[in-house]
Amino acid sequence: FHQCRWGYHNVSEVAAVVDGYINASIPLDVMWTDDDHMDAAKDFTLDPINFPPQKMAAFLSKLHSRGLKYVVLIDPGINVNRTYKTYLRGMEEDVFIKLDGEPYLAQVWPGMVYFPDFLNPKTVDWWSNEISTFRKLLAVDGLWIDMNEPSNFCTGKCSMPKNHPCPDPKSYPWLCCLDCTVLTQSKWDNPPYKINASGTSAPIGNKTIATSATHYNGVLEYNAHSLYGFSQTVATNKALLKSTGGKRPFVLTRSTFVGSGAYAAHWTGDNKGDWDNLRYSISTILNFGIFGMPMVGSDICGFYPAATPLEELCNR
Repeated sequence: FHQCRWGYHNVSEVAAVVDGYINASIPLDVMWTDDDHMDAAKDFTLDPINFPPQKMAAFLSKLHSRGLKYVVLIDPGINVNRTYKTYLRGMEEDVFIKLDGEPYLAQVWPGMVYFPDFLNPKTVDWWSNEISTFRKLLAVDGLWIDMNEPSNFCTGKCSMPKNHPCPDPKSYPWLCCLDCTVLTQSKWDNPPYKINASGTSAPIGNKTIATSATHYNGVLEYNAHSLYGFSQTVATNKALLKSTGGKRPFVLTRSTFVGSGAYAAHWTGDNKGDWDNLRYSISTILNFGIFGMPMVGSDICGFYPAATPLEELCNR
């Protein structure tokens, strides 16, 4: 399994890429879109201008008539937005991870977000309903779940800023714009054993959920962190199984844990378009076979832009 990954401005561009593959007799099984299809990077939405529902339905119908599949991306972070129905239903069902009794505030692509607590049975039901509702709008064949370590552009306990916009239209969306305090007072946020991730010394909750945050039944994020992507994978698999009437689900996940291979495929994350990363991808894919992931792959040509011409690299 491999995917070619780049951004699209509108549904016509996506359709043109499909036509280009077919006209050039290049084998194509699945068309993917990252968060391009979304309305302001919000899960389970369609951009009303560039990816309107009527045009998307026509595109998908033609895709299916050619025997092809369509997979779209979703992230776990749910935009804190009073006009956003997925958020409102989530608040009503009380499905989000908490810190000090309030939903834990983080920042990802849509701006301010809360993270669903997939250890909570109510969250699994809510998530299933959101997927079913979205598939009635657009009958996608699978879901690509990203950023589910989970990734957070901020660190610590955060609040909505009072003196500047967030997200800031003059800044990059991945730069934290919330007002945050790094948590160091508890042994969960500042344990005696320090991790050394990728050669960087940082708090254990750096760029993710604070480890003193709580899940269902008081389970600490400190103890459940490595299960987050796995729990979302299981919930997504279950939701698709229900939504499609028992058809075997296709889920592609970035974060994995022991047993993930029973529920999802895996890709190796945001790689670079260079020869070193191509070499790393081979050992990574082979390792994940040992880890029990039967379907694994990497972004062809790399996710990050390459400094050198890509043709030979992409061919390899």
